[in-house]
Amino acid sequence: MSLQDATDVSAERKSSSVDPSASTPWYRFRNDGSLHDRLLTAMILLVGAVSVSVCALVVPYGRFLSVVFAGWIAAMSVFEVVRLFARHHATTAYRPLWGALLFVVLLGPSIGALEGAVQGVISGSIALAPVYLTTIGSAVSLMVLLVVEGRSDLKRAQDFSSGLVVSFLLLGCCVPMLVLLSGVSDAILLLWWLIGVVALNDTAAYFVGRACGKKRLAPALSPNKTVEGSVAGLIVGVVAGLVLWELLVDFSISPWWLAVLSFAVVCMAQCGDLAKSYVKRVRGVKDFGALLPGHGGVLDRFDALITAAPIVFITLVCLEIVRCK
Repeated sequence: MSLQDATDVSAERKSSSVDPSASTPWYRFRNDGSLHDRLLTAMILLVGAVSVSVCALVVPYGRFLSVVFAGWIAAMSVFEVVRLFARHHATTAYRPLWGALLFVVLLGPSIGALEGAVQGVISGSIALAPVYLTTIGSAVSLMVLLVVEGRSDLKRAQDFSSGLVVSFLLLGCCVPMLVLLSGVSDAILLLWWLIGVVALNDTAAYFVGRACGKKRLAPALSPNKTVEGSVAGLIVGVVAGLVLWELLVDFSISPWWLAVLSFAVVCMAQCGDLAKSYVKRVRGVKDFGALLPGHGGVLDRFDALITAAPIVFITLVCLEIVRCK
């Protein structure tokens, strides 16, 4: 082998050993689930959310944009769950009719909530009757589908219900509350407060857990979550709730009530994350989708926001800050 050949071989070996992601520009996704993709997706979502929020605050009846945002989360979350539960138990083939039925059943309460939120934007008073009716109808329909699916095989009935019941709690009970919250006055800033508390809790839990987390929080559901990260998330979330409320929200709440609300929001956010992980473990998938690089699907990203929304809405109703009819 000549010296030139040896040089070419050496250069080829060096080039083949270089990490391909190192040459990828920072503004392009690597599609490897890395922290780079996670941060880039978060930055794009942040820019988009700020732009939509500015339009919503300036344009007349701009609060409809917050309702559209919540409706989009509802529809995409239901779609992602239906993709998992509408497959045949043996062949895993997708069943379109079964999927359409599940989609209607799980999305029904959110459709009722959309009507209530629209009434809130127009008249200032949230309509709850459509949510009550659609939630009851969806629960009854889900029971019928469970009987049909497991009529001849108890194991099929157990597999169907084990994850779908939790999915109904997430999509049929919590998501409609997020939609209703998007229709209250000052909804844009309320949602920003909720997003800020949930995001800072998640960030603190992630980095503290990676840095010094030792004791597993729920290894059967989410092996990477730690008690140390959870405690850090609680502390940061409560502090963020107190600070961000003063900066963003005009509603007057005593510091005590606000601290309790922030604590409850963070607790529900963490429980929602674990509940989502349970559904994924039951169905044997890593993520609900791949729409958001580094995060997975819409439900993977907004699960904490979804499960924390009922606490905020119920608190505002109890304090008579939000009017309902």
